[in-house]
Amino acid sequence: MEERKLVHENEWLYRRSWLPERKFLNPDGSATSRVFKLKEKDNGELSVDVKSMTTANIAVLDKGNFFLFELLNKSVILITSPQLTTYLDPLLNGANNAHAVITGMALEDEITPGILAKASKKVLI
Repeated sequence: MEERKLVHENEWLYRRSWLPERKFLNPDGSATSRVFKLKEKDNGELSVDVKSMTTANIAVLDKGNFFLFELLNKSVILITSPQLTTYLDPLLNGANNAHAVITGMALEDEITPGILAKASKKVLI
C-alpha cells in the first residue's frame, strides 16, 4: 500500500452537505455540527475535497441536493484532542483527484464536529 500524502496546512478544504438547510445550517448561515459528524459508512474518515484541486461547482456535485462549506486545513490540524490529520485520497480511476479525508475523529465524538463547523464558512455558488 502506498503511503498517504498529507494535505498542506494552508490548503482550503470543501465539505459537501445535504439539503435541507434547516438541519445543517444555523440561523446565522453557519454550519451545524451535523455537517462534520462522522457516519458509520465513513469508516472513521471524513470526506472532503482540496479546494486548489477542484472548483466549488464540481465539489458540490448537485446544488439542488447539496451545499458547500470550506475551511482551512490548518484549522483541522490545530485540533489536538483528538489529533486530526488530513490526507489526500484520490478516488479510483480519476473519479475525483481532489478527494481527501480527515482522520482521527471517533464516530461518537460530539465535540470535534462542532469545532470544525465553527471554523467553516458557507460557499456561495
